[in-house]
Amino acid sequence: MGKNARLGLRRDTRAGFTLVEVLLVLALLSLIGMVLLPAAGGLMPKAGGGWDDNVAEAFQLVRREAVVSGRELTLRFDPETRCFTWAGGTSKPLGPAEPKLTVDFLRSTGSSSVLIGGQLVETTVIPVLHFYPDGTCDPVKIQLRATGSVPRVLAIDPWTCAPGLEVKK
Repeated sequence: MGKNARLGLRRDTRAGFTLVEVLLVLALLSLIGMVLLPAAGGLMPKAGGGWDDNVAEAFQLVRREAVVSGRELTLRFDPETRCFTWAGGTSKPLGPAEPKLTVDFLRSTGSSSVLIGGQLVETTVIPVLHFYPDGTCDPVKIQLRATGSVPRVLAIDPWTCAPGLEVKK
């Protein structure tokens, strides 16, 4: 009998990883993730094609112009150029040239939506949005519709004239 057998000791022959090895692998994976995830974010398309940012930028430009000039301004959306237009200014085009984009200003109170092609679409459209010299605007919702996509409706805060949360139907 060997010395280990007499002392009651036996040698464990199971293969495995030590805690230090597991922690080292996790640390390396987290470092690789920190480098690759921000780069991968550029590959993913933004929700709504970045329209929210362009809409908010156009609204703030018109709001600022109304306050600075001290007069009421109206904002329209031109579907041909895909731009917002107002007295003395035009926004950047919203989204890519295709699919065709429609932006409608809708009354913020009441609901007059209908089911078109399986999608709930608002029908009470306001032709223009008014911005006032005190920095406020009409209380409205805006509906963004692109060919082949689900319409999105954003609530506009009348005090800040900023697009808020998406309205779920």
